[in-house]
Amino acid sequence: MGVPIEEAIAALSTFSLEDDQPEVQGPGFWVSAEGGATISPIEYSDVAAYRLSLSEDTKAIHQLNILIQEGKEMGSVLYTYRSCVKALPQLPDSMKQSQADLYLETYQVLDLEMSRLREIQRWQASAASKLAADMQRFSRPERRINGPTVTHLWSMLKLLDVLIQLDHLKNAKASIPNDFSWYKRTFTQVSVQWQDTDSMREELDDLQIFLSTRWAILLNLHVEMFRVNNVEDILQVLIVFIVESLELNFALLFLERHTLLRVLPVLVVLAASSVKDSESLYKRVKVNRLINIFKNDPVVPAFPDLHLSPAAILKELSTYFPKFSAQTRLLTLPAPHELPLREAQEYPFSVSDF
Repeated sequence: MGVPIEEAIAALSTFSLEDDQPEVQGPGFWVSAEGGATISPIEYSDVAAYRLSLSEDTKAIHQLNILIQEGKEMGSVLYTYRSCVKALPQLPDSMKQSQADLYLETYQVLDLEMSRLREIQRWQASAASKLAADMQRFSRPERRINGPTVTHLWSMLKLLDVLIQLDHLKNAKASIPNDFSWYKRTFTQVSVQWQDTDSMREELDDLQIFLSTRWAILLNLHVEMFRVNNVEDILQVLIVFIVESLELNFALLFLERHTLLRVLPVLVVLAASSVKDSESLYKRVKVNRLINIFKNDPVVPAFPDLHLSPAAILKELSTYFPKFSAQTRLLTLPAPHELPLREAQEYPFSVSDF
């Protein structure tokens, strides 16, 4: 026989709800749900308990995800960078005797900003080395039996996308070379009284090369990737994955779609490192499929006020990769500013793209 509701309520009212009372049932927790299967809320920390052969892959994925998060923070630093030179004071002729003090204070201010750029330089070198090492793991024949998992592919592509966006930001920021030129000038003035500045000058020269070279991050990644042979195989796997995902609408979110579109032209250039590799690539992915993808999306957003053009990336990178310059069909794709007005109006777009 059940207890009447009134008696149950009366009994509950006699219970003490003080903080020090033991709880039979623990406090409730929020249930988190992710939008895709490529994200692990606990960073795959439970894989070891199942004693599967996935521990090596999950460690690599976890490492790539950490680099992706760090890269996004680097991108925020670079995107929000503003010139300091215009805010620096200028001495009148009557105070020229204080020029040395002004140089020293200017150097101290700019050195703080340049330290952030040095951190980005070091991080991209480390990230490129780790991404290349992860790709090279799948260049061994025994690792290519099943290939990387979809989650692993997405982690590779997202990290590569972060590197591309950093490179694009570095190329687009005109304030960075201006600040660096002032920084180098003030360093020359204040370092006269210092000793053992050879290491500082060497570090300054490395930073100058990094900042003045367009696509320096991608060029460094190319060097790291091709330290061993057969890395072209994993590049072709990534290209096929991107093409099929775009053609079959596997990338449902615009964020994922834009990631694939930003990465695809760079992978095509890297994979076409020789005539043999180009022939192998275009046997698996016909050139017409690539052309159709690039034509359907002539402009891809990178940041709120910065955009990328796959056709423009192909043309610009062809000057750094002479072996790719033979791919005339891809290089003849018009950049957005080269399109006739009528043809530009024929490109499909929607309000949600912007």
